[in-house]
Order: sequence, then structure tokens, then C-alpha cells
Amino acid sequence: MKHRKFFTTIQGAVQAIPATLKVCIVTVFAATLSLSSVHSLPWSWDMWSQDSIEPYEEPVLFPRNSISTDGGKTKLEDRNKVELIEKGPIPRSGESEARGEKVFKEQCVVCHGPEGAGDGIIIKKGLGFYPVNLTTPAVAARTDGYIYAYIRYGGKVMMPSYSENISEKDSWHVVNYIRKLQDPAPAKENQ
Repeated sequence: MKHRKFFTTIQGAVQAIPATLKVCIVTVFAATLSLSSVHSLPWSWDMWSQDSIEPYEEPVLFPRNSISTDGGKTKLEDRNKVELIEKGPIPRSGESEARGEKVFKEQCVVCHGPEGAGDGIIIKKGLGFYPVNLTTPAVAARTDGYIYAYIRYGGKVMMPSYSENISEKDSWHVVNYIRKLQDPAPAKENQ
């Protein structure tokens, strides 16, 4: 009962306010809301102004004495010797290609695109460089060691080294996945 009286009183008070005063109250209320949202403006820029890797910038290295993801240390061998490896040490199999696909989608798809055609989101952003189409005959003719070296040491012109981001073993899995993109025929176990 008391609530009905309260709301009836409020309703009567609101109806007693002249129309021009109602417009003024609504305007002041809207202005107050818009000014209060101006205070939150810097928060909307957080994702824009965060620490991130810029185009052409090397990936951030792990701090010294940190624990690696696979327990092994990264030691790069002589690139020229690695490029001569005809077949990688991990045979092409469905399991290897699946692992390579997972790593490829995490690390490589941004530049090389989902099918390795060099049409990743970087191209759509118009940053002025063009990643290699991994499915061309020229890349398919390269040795497994050559593709592995590009992942581990980086490109000779543009691509950064991913030795700190992708382990040696996962790099060979990525090579097997790239071979699958070049030749979609199912992999034979222990090829």
C-alpha cells in the first residue's frame, strides 16, 4: 500500500513539471552521461597502444635462464649445411602434418595465409611486402632443409627468424605440412 502511494505521488509530481523543464532535465541528463563517457576515452585505446611486435620487427626473445616450451635449448647450426638436407628427419605422416598444421596456423598463417598462398592478413592490411606463396613449383623444388632453414634462421630479405617461437621438432612438422599444401595427396606412413 505504501508503495502505491509513493509511486502515485512521484507520478503526480512528474506530471506537474512543465514540458520545457522536462526537456531541460533530459538535456542535462544526456550531457552528463556524455561527459562521463569522455572520461573513459583513454581506456578504449588500450588495445591500440599496447606492446606488440611491429611489422619487420624481430620476435621478442625469451629472457635468459627461462624454461623453454619443449625443454631443449635452441642452437642454430650452419645455415648452408642445413639447406642441403634433402629430406627432414621426421617422416611425413598424418600425425606430423597435423602437428605442423597447428603450428602453421599459430605462427605462419598471418603472412602466408591459410593455404600457404602468400595471401595472409598482412596483404590485406597493405603493409607493403608480399610473403612467399609456399605452393609454387619453385618452393616445392627446394629441399626440406631449405624450408626448415627459412623457419629457423629467417628469410634472406624479409622473414624474421622463428627459432625462438618454433622448436626444431615443430619446424620439421611445419615443413611436412608445407609439403602437404604443395602436394595434397595423403601422406604414406613412414614415407
